[in-house]
Amino acid sequence: MFHRLAFPLIFFLAPRVLPRVFRFVRLVWRLTFDKRVSIFLRALVPLAVLYILSPLDLISDRIPIIGRFDDLIILGLALLFLTKLAPPHVVDEHMGRTTPSERPEDKDPAKVVDGSSRLIDDE
Repeated sequence: MFHRLAFPLIFFLAPRVLPRVFRFVRLVWRLTFDKRVSIFLRALVPLAVLYILSPLDLISDRIPIIGRFDDLIILGLALLFLTKLAPPHVVDEHMGRTTPSERPEDKDPAKVVDGSSRLIDDE
C-alpha cells in the first residue's frame, strides 16, 4: 500500500529536490576543502561521518527516539554549523551568488564625474 503512494510522490518531487540536494552537497564539499574556512569548521563534517561509521554512540540505542537518530542529528548539526558559520563571502562564491556592489559607478554610471587631482604645496 505504501509503495503505491511513495513512488509517484518520489517521482513528482525528485526533479524539484534533487538539484538542490546536489548543490548543497557540492557546497559542503567545497567548504570542507577551502582554506579560507576555519579548520575547526572544516573538520566537523568528516568527524560527523566518522561518528556515524563508528560502533560507539554517545546516546544508547535503547533510548526510544533519540537513541536511533543521534547519528543523523550529529551529521545535521555539523552540516548546519559548517554552512552557517563559514564566512558569508566564501559561501556566496561557492554558491555562485554575486553580492550587490556599493560603488557609485556600478549603481548609476551617469551621475559619476571622472577626473584627476594633484596636490599643490603652498609653502
